[in-house]
Amino acid sequence: MRISDTMLGGFLIAFGAALAGYSQTFPAIPGQTYGAAIFPTAVAIGFAGCGGLLVMHGLRSNARHLGTAEWMLNRRAVVGVALAVLAITGYILLAPVIGFIPVMAAMLLGLFLFLRVRWPMAVVLAAVVTVVIHGVFAGLLLVPLPIGLFPRISW
Repeated sequence: MRISDTMLGGFLIAFGAALAGYSQTFPAIPGQTYGAAIFPTAVAIGFAGCGGLLVMHGLRSNARHLGTAEWMLNRRAVVGVALAVLAITGYILLAPVIGFIPVMAAMLLGLFLFLRVRWPMAVVLAAVVTVVIHGVFAGLLLVPLPIGLFPRISW
């Protein structure tokens, strides 16, 4: 189903407002002028701003509010969307048990192969992208990623 820009923009504005309101409940960080709410609030402002632009575009175009999108008639596109949702769900369920690195590498390999990347390149890309993502989040941003069965890598 295709949703008009006006409806999607309204949803983004509402979501941005809800996110901004909820992020204000996060605790302040002692000794700093900014707290845990700064990044979610910035993202909420971005959502609301993009939503406002979509609403303006939708009102100018006078498009129908609901209809069938062209990509939904393409079976490969529908399978691709379902595969992306399945990969994210699989990551949520399997990463705490197996670990970030093996689950992310397998997920990326499957997605690359679906996108018709050749086997050798898909394996290399999955490995490199997994290590880079792990390095950025665990090493630079200090986000604790699930270790699972994989030993800790020190960066």
